[in-house]
Amino acid sequence: MQRIKQTTSLMPQDQVFWYLDKQSPKRLHGTIKTDVVVVGGGMAGLSAAQSFRDKGCSVVLLEKNYCGAGASGKSSGFITPASEYNVSDLVRLFGQHEANRLWQFACSGVQSIKKNIEAFGIDCDYQQQDSLLVANSSSAYAKITSEYDAHQKLSYKSQLYDKAALASIVRSPEYYGGVSYPDTFGINTYRYCQAMKATLETSGVQIFEETPVVTVHANGVDTVDARLEADHIIVCVDRFAPDLKLLANDVFCAQTFLMLSAPLSDATIKQLFPDRPFMVWDSDLLYYYYRIIEGNRLMIGGTNLTSIFWGKEQHNSRTMVTALQGYAKKKFPNIVINFEYFWPGLIGISKDILPIADYDSVMPKVYYINAVAGLPWAAALGRYSADKILDKRDDLDHYFSLTRKFPVGLLAQSIVGKRIAFGLSNLTMLYK
Repeated sequence: MQRIKQTTSLMPQDQVFWYLDKQSPKRLHGTIKTDVVVVGGGMAGLSAAQSFRDKGCSVVLLEKNYCGAGASGKSSGFITPASEYNVSDLVRLFGQHEANRLWQFACSGVQSIKKNIEAFGIDCDYQQQDSLLVANSSSAYAKITSEYDAHQKLSYKSQLYDKAALASIVRSPEYYGGVSYPDTFGINTYRYCQAMKATLETSGVQIFEETPVVTVHANGVDTVDARLEADHIIVCVDRFAPDLKLLANDVFCAQTFLMLSAPLSDATIKQLFPDRPFMVWDSDLLYYYYRIIEGNRLMIGGTNLTSIFWGKEQHNSRTMVTALQGYAKKKFPNIVINFEYFWPGLIGISKDILPIADYDSVMPKVYYINAVAGLPWAAALGRYSADKILDKRDDLDHYFSLTRKFPVGLLAQSIVGKRIAFGLSNLTMLYK
């Protein structure tokens, strides 16, 4: 096969590919009273709105830009229960029994998203792709076997691959083994959010985009042009909570980057994945990940130590473009891949990487779903909020509580600063 030198001199477009088909919004003016107001039109907010509506509540959802404009719509669309924690991480931190409960909770989010796609015929590039965790070195293979053992002890379906066996499903000489598991898939999350917006509006949920909330108060929320009174206020604004003077000490942001290739030929896809495409991420602390999306494009993502806790989006980062291009070239040295789109994304995180889902300490009508890493977790927490508020569910509250203990407390945070505190706290949890 004739090799063509990969082009690296031109920067890909600084454009979120999904947003090229953005729809016109509907804005809110005036005063409304409702049972529930949901602030935020991402995966968590839409899931919460659906859940409260399914239980018979009147619901208004407000989004400052358009549904799917934030972390959800910019994401890689990996619909897998693994987010920052794999099964073995949960077992190490919480023991087998509790790890199983948390994993099954995330799995319920996977199923919730799939159920919506099937029930409402959502066109969102649904691609059934098994999850695959791979080792970048021979020493890292121990993490792979640990993950496989954790799956086996909890009776989860999984398959272990050594270096030779892995080459039959991912044709790269650079990996030393992997573990896969089924019942996961990839989607275009922006299109999912927009489709769910339309579906919820049909069911009676009032959704207003380009309607930023400026104040959350004890009995509702205020926008520039409207005031809403509600019995329950569900705040799902992820990393933007501190902008509303909420959760200032509890939520920070982590940055990752996505890059999208030009369309690849079917033959090239076969060179990457000889059998069928997988959703792949590696075993490094700051991991890289990739999958095939519609149009035979390769999507690859990752971050670096400098950028992850930078605190704001870094656009046109030549360093990260070079890093992602370099990763693709190193892992697949005999395949020419040119990239067309590149964009950053910020997700809200807590100091132990688990989500925040709890009532405000002084405004009892206000309930937060924030710092959620992983789309299935966001979907599951949306449903959990309705179950908790209306049906008094509380079995996982201690994991999501604002008052739980973190590796780095507020006193230490006030001394070292928020960025360092969150970084140290996250590292402590990952290596605890």
